[in-house]
Amino acid sequence: DLKNNSGWIHVSQLKKSNSIIVTNDKILFKRPSNFSKPLARLAIGRLLIIKKCQKDWCNVTTDNYTGWVKTNNVWGLIK
Repeated sequence: DLKNNSGWIHVSQLKKSNSIIVTNDKILFKRPSNFSKPLARLAIGRLLIIKKCQKDWCNVTTDNYTGWVKTNNVWGLIK
């Protein structure tokens, strides 16, 4: 996991959606550009559900927000 703990999780407890966790504070942008409108500030530990990725950006959703984040400083598998 994020904190280097290990253990077992039964497959019934897993979701099929791909997700990442923010490891440093980040900004959620409207489009995949640093010059795009910022939508929200994401704190360390925030869970983001991946919709799609391109180059260094992923389109994600979290709570009531949907936008783009850079893929640096995140934990999880990006497909």
